[in-house]
Amino acid sequence: MSMYIIKLWLNTIKTTFRNLPALIIFALLYAVLLATFFKFIWTREATVWQVLITYSFMVLIPAEFFIYQAAIIDRVRDQKFRWGAIVIDAVKFLIVTIPILLIAWLLYYLLNKIGGHYPAPAPAALPPGSVPPPQPLHWPTFLFSTLRLLLFGIALPLVTIHLWIAVAGTEIRSLFAPSFFRKIGGAVARAFQFEPVLIYGLGLIVFVLVPYAILFIPFSPQGNKADFGFFILRLSLAFIFSLVGWVVTISALTRSSLETSPAGSPDKSPAVALEAAA
Repeated sequence: MSMYIIKLWLNTIKTTFRNLPALIIFALLYAVLLATFFKFIWTREATVWQVLITYSFMVLIPAEFFIYQAAIIDRVRDQKFRWGAIVIDAVKFLIVTIPILLIAWLLYYLLNKIGGHYPAPAPAALPPGSVPPPQPLHWPTFLFSTLRLLLFGIALPLVTIHLWIAVAGTEIRSLFAPSFFRKIGGAVARAFQFEPVLIYGLGLIVFVLVPYAILFIPFSPQGNKADFGFFILRLSLAFIFSLVGWVVTISALTRSSLETSPAGSPDKSPAVALEAAA
């Protein structure tokens, strides 16, 4: 099973790089999303226009984010960009994501509330100049931190992605049909199977851990020009790894879901076609 997942992951990487026009479109969507996000952060609310820009970005950023996700998933499903369908799917992704955000907020509140009953002990006061001894592991803090990582870093994102895949290509009115809840239950159950978890775990390494290491591992070359050039190189590599890692992860999860779902469309990507021919 794990070899199948690794093979699927590697084939998805090859398919992604073979279709450079699609990868360029994903890069443009991702770059626009990042530019809008950082512009939103750096804009100061000093004038009326800046306030209007800030509020417009609060709408624009989610729109760009969900269009980016819909473009990746629909590209795997349809083997082409149908922008009308992508925009409609983006709206559906927003609708099914709202309950997940509410659940995430509730879990975050409960974890903070419960964790507040088990505070870490304050270090003892030491004489000036003395070296503080290493503090013992505070198990409640460790357990709550681990639980937050599992919930907000793995479980909820996996469920959200599978909800996106489940509603992609369906009509908006089907979101309110009784059969939709059975479909949601199947998507949630599929999110915690071994295959999606392993695919997402491989993706975390590429689109989170590698960019983090590139950006924050200390290394300072000599000279201002070299330092600036290395900074640009860091940003470029982090952008590439986060872009490719996310696109490959969502694409591989979509392919895996379509191959195992009886109602899903068959995956017609070149990698799958090559495997069938072999």
